[in-house]
Amino acid sequence: MSKDRRNACPGIRGWSRALLVIALPLLGACAAQRTAPAPACTGAETPASRLFLQQVSATGAIVRWHGEADVICAGTAMERLDIRVSASEDAGHRQAVLNALQPDTVYYYSLGGAGSAPAGQWFRTAPRAGQVPADGNTHIWILGDSGTETEEFMGRASHRGEARAVMEGYLKYNREQAGDEPLDLLLLLGDNAYLAGTDAQWQGAFFDVYGALLHRVSTWPTIGNHEMGVTNVDVCTLFPVPGCDKGPVPMPLGGSSESSDPRSYDSDGDGPDAEGFPYLNIFALPAAGEMGGVPSGTEQYYSFDHGNVHVVSLDSQISNRDPAQRAAMRAWLVDDLSANQRDWTVVVFHHPPYSKGMNHDSDVEQAEIDMRETFGPVFQAHGVDAVYSGHAHSYERSWYLHGHFGMADTFDAAQHAALDAAGKPALGQGETPYAQLNPASGADDRVVYTVAGSAGKADTAKPCRPGQRMMCSDESWLAHPAHRAFGGEAPGHRPHGLALKGSVVLDAGKSTLRSRFVDEHGQVLDEFTITR
Repeated sequence: MSKDRRNACPGIRGWSRALLVIALPLLGACAAQRTAPAPACTGAETPASRLFLQQVSATGAIVRWHGEADVICAGTAMERLDIRVSASEDAGHRQAVLNALQPDTVYYYSLGGAGSAPAGQWFRTAPRAGQVPADGNTHIWILGDSGTETEEFMGRASHRGEARAVMEGYLKYNREQAGDEPLDLLLLLGDNAYLAGTDAQWQGAFFDVYGALLHRVSTWPTIGNHEMGVTNVDVCTLFPVPGCDKGPVPMPLGGSSESSDPRSYDSDGDGPDAEGFPYLNIFALPAAGEMGGVPSGTEQYYSFDHGNVHVVSLDSQISNRDPAQRAAMRAWLVDDLSANQRDWTVVVFHHPPYSKGMNHDSDVEQAEIDMRETFGPVFQAHGVDAVYSGHAHSYERSWYLHGHFGMADTFDAAQHAALDAAGKPALGQGETPYAQLNPASGADDRVVYTVAGSAGKADTAKPCRPGQRMMCSDESWLAHPAHRAFGGEAPGHRPHGLALKGSVVLDAGKSTLRSRFVDEHGQVLDEFTITR
């Protein structure tokens, strides 16, 4: 307590009898202060599971967890936590909301009221609006289709350990090529919990895999098809199983929902789950514009600011299925991007507008077509710099596109791609990065689209059988002409894509936006840079 605070509460001997009556109320207040002090951070760290961060802004953060702790303590010194916040219950999680924090500042935190923080429990608040962090860079990790740790088919695990290998590749890259820079944002591209996006699968495929990282960086997800549970499908139309010779074989198939209602979430094929949609229960997302951007009114799609970066998460799985909801999402997006004044604008959603993945073709699947035709012109007209999607389990990256919203066979590089000095589509690398402003128009009207759906597995070529609709490939596999050319000589390299596991690292500074595809061995296999 400060000296001034002590002098405001003198002992009774400091008062004359004449003033005693006047002083009694103040003395009562002082007695209350002395006998019932505010709770201090003097407890013990309480074990918790599923500890993760949400909505880390310049002045606040949300901490969520499973466990008995009903309070957290935080502060700017690891051994001296002086901010105490009680937790509330939210959709099966404990949650504490920290406010009145300082921008671009590291805060440590404990669970249960401990006065010091365990190693690894800290985060850095965002910089002030429009500013870059003190280190000059917003460091972002992007994961698409990483949820394969819990993927099983016919009772057999098929991709155990592959997501962890991709994470180790990122960590190796970060140590050796990025100075071990702490993450500022973690963006998820959907299908981050296979096969049906149940709460248990989120635990096994996401929280158990990335746990320690989630204590230090805010997670920002988008909805994929595997987040939306299962539907009963005749699997004979997809691949042969015993009994197909006798007729249809209905089976609950994860990722097959085409519902436009999140309340229809079904984890096992027996009808909607009473507990609701796990994705919306797990995450606390900014529907009211509380993180910057225009309020969307729904956690299915939203936007937020982080310093000089504006990020938009669209819902290509549920809202996109219904024309009225799609139109509402588009109208909101126009309003949001029109109000945006940040240096860089990044959009994420699950279904890629341009892809020739092994079992996902953007010329065939309606969700991809709708995202390209409905939202592509909005991205171009409102200064979106980079778009990231998953769904196809491979890596594809477009040229710097303008004016192409049709099928693959309508793409004309001379018309739709930024060209280099030789008249060929520019890569945006080395000494010739992409320029944010189009030299022909002076407008910010070109976009790079990236498919990054191989953070948990990478598809490989398989021969197509007559009538088979999924899990096969032909000469068009990873050969979309709107994507940069890789050739096909090296293992995993296809004409316009990489059939290799990996993730994306995005770095946003004041004048550059740099995107890198990092494989499971920590090697950078593709990159592009946009300058402003």
